Amino acid sequence: MTNSDKIRSYRKNRIKSEKSKIIAMSIVFVVFLIYSVTLVYPFIWLVLNSLKTRFEFNNDLWGLPLSFFIENYVTAFSMEYNGVNILQMIGNSLIFVVGMTTTSMFFVTITAYVFSRYRFWCKDFLWTFQFVMMLIPTVGNIAAVYKLYHVLGFYDTYWGLIVTRTSGFGMGFLMLYAFFKNVSWSYAEAAFIDGAGHFQVMFKIMVPMAMPAIIAWSIKAAIGVWNDYLTFYLYAPTKITLAYGLYSLSVANKFGKISYPELFAALVLSSLPVIAVYALCQNFIVKNTSLGGLKG
Repeated sequence: MTNSDKIRSYRKNRIKSEKSKIIAMSIVFVVFLIYSVTLVYPFIWLVLNSLKTRFEFNNDLWGLPLSFFIENYVTAFSMEYNGVNILQMIGNSLIFVVGMTTTSMFFVTITAYVFSRYRFWCKDFLWTFQFVMMLIPTVGNIAAVYKLYHVLGFYDTYWGLIVTRTSGFGMGFLMLYAFFKNVSWSYAEAAFIDGAGHFQVMFKIMVPMAMPAIIAWSIKAAIGVWNDYLTFYLYAPTKITLAYGLYSLSVANKFGKISYPELFAALVLSSLPVIAVYALCQNFIVKNTSLGGLKG
């Protein structure tokens, strides 16, 4: 085979390879486009139907609103469940979001740091135990947790639900464990030589270095608390959060007590803070919560 034949063969193979890549990328693009539409369309449908009148919604479920009925959003603020209005629900949600997220991340940070840098006699047992606990479905321990709340006096109290978030394990623990594991220990050794203690090394050196990951996971944890309704429905029935209240209103709406457009307006209002936070912080969250790509 001459050099010109080799060149032609190489060019043909390269063209085939490029065509295969284009076809593969096109298929992947179409699949992800369809997937993204399935995620975005329900929210668009929700917004459009929140701008309809009750009569218009009942007669044309899938059509566009004939006029933007903004009054639904005004009415949404006056909606109540068990005497608690939307603003009070938002207040309860903020209390739990701040309390639970702060408490959870404090203990998760300490636990992850200790597990990543120190050896102690029950470390292997606790490491295995926390994985086993993560494998148990939430519905599998509801009865036991419900009884525990009553025995400890945590049931239907603000502080009780916040205290129960003092666990140092979970996905946040795994993420911060990987971060601390990849941080060079030479920083701590230099501090020890200068006379620093273990607490000083942790809070003045290691935790500040892990702050981007801590903040990123705190945002995800806060969004999880904001969207959680089952925990408060089961263990704090009078501390009605926004997610719990809207869930209860949607159940009550089966009996026609409120109009769906008004309920949809309330749902849109409840989702806007989460969407805004995630839209503003998505790059920060993705960059700092990737277990496989943490920087040390």
